[in-house]
Amino acid sequence: MRAWRRQVREGALPPVLLWWVSGLQTLLVLDGHDRIVAALAEGTRPPVLVLAPPVDPALAAAGERRELRAYSERMAALAGRSDVAPARLAAASQQFAAALRQATRGLGRNRAWPLHGGVGAWERLAADLAPGWPPAEQR
Repeated sequence: MRAWRRQVREGALPPVLLWWVSGLQTLLVLDGHDRIVAALAEGTRPPVLVLAPPVDPALAAAGERRELRAYSERMAALAGRSDVAPARLAAASQQFAAALRQATRGLGRNRAWPLHGGVGAWERLAADLAPGWPPAEQR
């Protein structure tokens, strides 16, 4: 841990590897739990590298702009009114956050299907892509 903390102070900490899992709507730490702890112990955030499916930025931005416009119109209608309770403003903000989450929910979805041919097909594909795999002692 001391070595990781020293790398944090020197600005040389390797990134933490995260994987976006759309079915869980969260990021999972694949590698770097100890680097996260070291960075937090030093009072900073670790650098991260996220593995995620590509997302069309134009599609995401269009959904966000639409929701932002609707939120702005709602807030403008409430602005300056003395009869509006703070709870109503908070509720409008929470609705905006929920709408943004919903706008991007289907973006960057992970999908997986069984490989036709099963284990044998997987081993042939792996051997084609990485000659010498698996090592002879594992065959």
